[in-house]
Amino acid sequence: MGTIKHAHSSSLYSESAASLADQVERGVEAEDPSATVMTFTEVGSDSRTQVLKDADPDEWAAWVPSQSDVGIMWRKSEFGPVWKEAHKLTDKVWTDGQGRTHETWCATALLERDDGKTLFLSVCHLPSNVQNGNSFEDNKQAAAWKSACSGWSNYWNNKRQKDHPHMALIVADWNVDFFSSTWRDRVQEYFPSMFLGWKGSMPPNGQGTHGNRLIDGTMATVKTNWCDLLKDDNSSDHRPYGEALQW
Repeated sequence: MGTIKHAHSSSLYSESAASLADQVERGVEAEDPSATVMTFTEVGSDSRTQVLKDADPDEWAAWVPSQSDVGIMWRKSEFGPVWKEAHKLTDKVWTDGQGRTHETWCATALLERDDGKTLFLSVCHLPSNVQNGNSFEDNKQAAAWKSACSGWSNYWNNKRQKDHPHMALIVADWNVDFFSSTWRDRVQEYFPSMFLGWKGSMPPNGQGTHGNRLIDGTMATVKTNWCDLLKDDNSSDHRPYGEALQW
């Protein structure tokens, strides 16, 4: 049946698009492990979007919807898109320290293999500054986070019943710490039939995707064969991770 190998990474707007290009190049050229799909957060600028599209256009398709700052890449030899769309997860907004108003959108593609197997792949950059220990902060970011997760759950269930994908990956910079069982359980409540990719493959405490916090991760309809942190570099303050899942 084959294996899906997924790699997820974040860019960083204070770093150059060239630094992201180095990271994406490693992803598209990697042989061990070689990814079949990749997801990204913080790639919403024109220059970063172009980095994904220019990485290897003969082998990789890249899509970054204008409403979001997230993107998806897939190997053309493995998949073709049935549909792809940006979807607004909540009407709740929040304002950052620079006075910019933020909405929360996911980017989703239903990808199909030659044998008819389909993969639902959805990625989102959820609001930050929502966690205060084991509790939520009392702010608009936390309200938007909870509403967006609820909206994402409803969106997934609607698409699941319509398209019946053979596998689904819900990928995010969740901005809550999966080292904490409290936050693992909270995310699980929104996707009760899915499995956290890190479960059974947790990195050592203190080795996270954002400093010592494990805030990036996948909820999937199957358990991962493995999930691990990938090589770190200066293209982001996030560390990428990879995982393998069996059809």
